[in-house]
Amino acid sequence: MAKVTAKNIFTLPEGRHSVAPNLNLRVRDGKRTYVLRYCIGGKRKDKHLGSADDLSLTEAKRLADKLRSELAEGKLPQTARDKLAEKLKEADAPTFEQYALEAIEKIATVRVWKNAKHRAQWFATVRAYAFPVLGKKKLSEIKREDVLAVLQPIWSTKTETASRVRGRLENIFSYAVTDGLMEFNPALWRGNLDRDLPPPSKIQVVEHHEAMPLEVLQEKISCFYPADTRTRQVILFTILTASRVGESVPARWDEIDWENRIWSVPPERRKDQKQYPHRVPLSDQAIELLNTVERKGEEIFCLKADDLGSRYSLAHLLQQMTGTTATMHGFRSTFRDWAAENGVPDTVAEKCLMHVTGNAVVQAYQRSDLLEQRREVMQAWADAVFAKLTH
Repeated sequence: MAKVTAKNIFTLPEGRHSVAPNLNLRVRDGKRTYVLRYCIGGKRKDKHLGSADDLSLTEAKRLADKLRSELAEGKLPQTARDKLAEKLKEADAPTFEQYALEAIEKIATVRVWKNAKHRAQWFATVRAYAFPVLGKKKLSEIKREDVLAVLQPIWSTKTETASRVRGRLENIFSYAVTDGLMEFNPALWRGNLDRDLPPPSKIQVVEHHEAMPLEVLQEKISCFYPADTRTRQVILFTILTASRVGESVPARWDEIDWENRIWSVPPERRKDQKQYPHRVPLSDQAIELLNTVERKGEEIFCLKADDLGSRYSLAHLLQQMTGTTATMHGFRSTFRDWAAENGVPDTVAEKCLMHVTGNAVVQAYQRSDLLEQRREVMQAWADAVFAKLTH
């Protein structure tokens, strides 16, 4: 690295050349630029001070000395051009409220969200918890302390919600950093918020959906059979197919292949986001159930929000009917426990539940959905469910 002087400044070859401590002349493509190299937060940064055509060697050294002094005082080094650009940016900079709404829409588009409820939850939580604190602030004004002001009041009392809010803020701010509106993402967890907030797992015991033991289910099956109401029909169908209510409640008649006894859950209702239907083999009991359902429309169960409060809120009705605290999702755990206790291979059991099995390599080679193996399992499961039913 050659030492730069007033005599050789315009004759030095391409590369970096030393001017003063941490100050170099960078020659690239015929352009000669003064660059101050410094470290902040353990990261090395380069500050462009200007062209050698505009700044003399003496002026460049003087400016570098001034910026070093600012760094020593804990300030970010700024040139006159930086300050002008900052003023212009501050004049047009959006508030968090303005930017967040656009960012969420962009995130939804990039991630190809198909679930309107998921999109609505993002908007709802950000509006409810972040807007009161951050809404009117310009993005460049938002600091780590502001994010803590959003999260700390709910971190211990609404831990799961608070954790989701933090993640959503991190995503929004990451776009702002990319767009040059923020220098740092103040919602990052590692090495940032984790210094003031305890891990969610340490302050909240994860509550799994309460599962009804198989023995209890066998005793309670008479609560759903004969399935002579829409509610009983959808609960029983969900149990027999070990499906999620988000898959079973909106099931349509055109998804049923009667000849091959298969229910095809379309991609838009697949939680694993695979872009092809999930085939569910139907047991004798599931076929019998479907044959008893009166056709009143394109959907099999034709449940409306007015019937349930929410078309997916079956848990309360289930608990009233059975006198238990079991949940609809808990029946999937009941199935999984039964499968493990009866020697069903893990891969087959997981595919029955529409779970991803194995790592990326395993998934690449194991493309079969093991339909026929699952057919035997789902029939055995249905038989077990009805084992103690007395007609």
